[in-house]
Amino acid sequence: MSYISKLKLLQVRSHNNVEFEFHNYMNAIVGPNGSGKTTVIESLYTLLLGSSFKGSLKEMIQNGRDSITAQLEIKTDTTSHSRALKLLQSADIIQKKWSVNNKKYAMLPIRERLPVVLFEPDLSRLITGSPSRRRLYIDSISSQLDIEAAKALIGFERIVKQRNQLLKHLRSSSNRTSGQLFVWNTQLAHASEAIIKARIEIIDKLQNEISNYYKKLGGTDDISLIYKSTTSTNHNNYGSVLLKQLEENLSKDLQLGYTTVGPHRDDIAIEINSQPAVERASRGEIRTIVIALKLLETSLISNHSAQYGMSPTLLLDDVLSELDLSHQEKVLDGLKDHQVFITTTDAHALTPGVHTIFLE
Repeated sequence: MSYISKLKLLQVRSHNNVEFEFHNYMNAIVGPNGSGKTTVIESLYTLLLGSSFKGSLKEMIQNGRDSITAQLEIKTDTTSHSRALKLLQSADIIQKKWSVNNKKYAMLPIRERLPVVLFEPDLSRLITGSPSRRRLYIDSISSQLDIEAAKALIGFERIVKQRNQLLKHLRSSSNRTSGQLFVWNTQLAHASEAIIKARIEIIDKLQNEISNYYKKLGGTDDISLIYKSTTSTNHNNYGSVLLKQLEENLSKDLQLGYTTVGPHRDDIAIEINSQPAVERASRGEIRTIVIALKLLETSLISNHSAQYGMSPTLLLDDVLSELDLSHQEKVLDGLKDHQVFITTTDAHALTPGVHTIFLE
């Protein structure tokens, strides 16, 4: 299996010029708050998947600087692989320069994305937070298991942006009819159908195992995941239903200047014993449900990646401090046989033998 052996950062957030070397199993980045631990995790995630989990890539550029460089090296027993990202800022224009094994790209190709599972701080927000967080969770899994789903998500974001721009233009125009709008509606319906199909498939896979994972972590109840669509949960007729909704909501969309129906308005209900977990579950139960979901996500992506001789990189950003000792042990046991990166402020919380990098 491959593993990340080296990471170089030049003017990336708080890191001016640093280089890290990693082991192929467990790596810990230890330091006080503000020392740049999360930036290491963010940089790894970005270089592997092509986007940041913290916001736009331009936010990674230091204040007063006009460029960054992030580069990593991946090794196997017999080969090596390199990839890098350079961002150049001129006024409000950001130029992205990617390279993979010295091949140049304007953006990281989908085929060059590598599997990742991210454990973010405040795990409970997957349940207590906004619908967008739950949609992102499902979409991040589907896009790593199905390249067509990944393409549909990229296309969908572009189409919604273009349609919203047209809505704003038409709102200020005396002529509120446009053949262009029908074109965007059709493209939106087509991409949305693929996204809904992928989401429902992931929900089904999670539903089959989530209660078992939850009970292995000490839970006693059954967990349910239910897709809540503003349009339809039948992907076979989703496109036609959405087209009709887009037409019916045109006046509202024009007034607001954005698209009010579609996959970007959906949610995933997470229930415990057929009741909303956000209302019924205790804080401990919510945390356990989310851990179960992340471990199940790891399993799904691991099984898929194994077909191609790969294993997902696991990134745990300041999450061990949220867990009691029992849950820490179960989480780390569930992550064995992977390369793992953990950030923490407390080196004493780590098990012996972990490769540790200290930041000041």
